[in-house]
Amino acid sequence: MPCVLELRDISKHYTTQKAVTGISLQVQKGEFFSLLGPSGCGKTTTLRLVAGFEEPTTGEIALNGNPIHHLPPYHRNVSTVFQNYALFPHLTVRQNVEFGLRRRKELHDIADRARRVLEMVQLANKGSRKPSEISGGERQRVALARSLVLAPDVLLLDEPLSALDPALRKQVRAELKSLQRQVGITFLFVTHDQEEALSLSDRLAVMNAGQIEQLGTPQDVYLRPRTRFVASFLGSVNWINGIGVRPEATRIVKQAPAHRPSHPATVEEITFLGSLVHIRAQLHDGSAVTAEVSRLNNGFAPADDVYIWWEPCDELKFD
Repeated sequence: MPCVLELRDISKHYTTQKAVTGISLQVQKGEFFSLLGPSGCGKTTTLRLVAGFEEPTTGEIALNGNPIHHLPPYHRNVSTVFQNYALFPHLTVRQNVEFGLRRRKELHDIADRARRVLEMVQLANKGSRKPSEISGGERQRVALARSLVLAPDVLLLDEPLSALDPALRKQVRAELKSLQRQVGITFLFVTHDQEEALSLSDRLAVMNAGQIEQLGTPQDVYLRPRTRFVASFLGSVNWINGIGVRPEATRIVKQAPAHRPSHPATVEEITFLGSLVHIRAQLHDGSAVTAEVSRLNNGFAPADDVYIWWEPCDELKFD
């Protein structure tokens, strides 16, 4: 697929801080691409550089092959959905959606365009309401609709689900993925939530200290992390004698397995999580290990003597 957005050795340095250093990546047309990392890693700065709210210290940004890093935000065909939605409280839902079109003086079929995009986000019957009269999830959809109606080449999303409660967050996350597939617009999504990035992305870049530590599909990055930071940031890891093993790949049994290396341990705590159970055990060298098992296969109790083992293919290895 053609490349729609390219960052070439982008850096952003402030007087006392290097926010982003040497970022290079390509985002394909129609791709759901995520920037994932902890607070302060540079992911939001990278998004702001693409939007035009910040100027790069070095490097180039190209949209459809054309340099845009020197252009103001209103001359870039990108649109941003902000973390706090930034809706106008005095305008109705429909007026909020139409705002960008009116500002661009794109008045042809403005009512029909707003209606179609409101139908797309399932808010067709709430166009006359004010933002204060709808739920948080619906306000998030209005912010999304306001950007989608502009038909941007790339839609930039700065942690748009972080203000929602956990149950609503999962619901809107599923809707967001479906909507992106429906409209076919390229999404550049910023989040610190590993589950969001893994479930939504076609590809993702894990950022740390202003740089990309690893870029790839969710499966590649989770199953084959290149650094200890990436492995630990994307999920829990048991570190046993320098080897990393995820809890779901950690086997726990009451009898030492034949013809397999294993480590004796003692069960310390059992945590019920619905369909899954987390069993925390202590190896005889004092290190803690967590094994994830099905609740249907949980025959363990605190103080049980057990053995820990894993398949060699499940070891996380680093250069």
